[in-house]
Amino acid sequence: MKYEVTLRTNLKLGTFYWIATVEADSEEEAAEAAEALFEEQMDSGEEWAFEDFSAEPV
Repeated sequence: MKYEVTLRTNLKLGTFYWIATVEADSEEEAAEAAEALFEEQMDSGEEWAFEDFSAEPV
């Protein structure tokens, strides 16, 4: 089954989200697959930059 997974972590200076679409047999496996994709992306050494943003006054 295909899942769209949103991972979130609260860091010292902000919150980071990673959203990935993965194939998995359960929600737990989907979360694990999304984490693996994130680690693969970060370990690849490829340059990247944010492409979109949302800013709202608070």
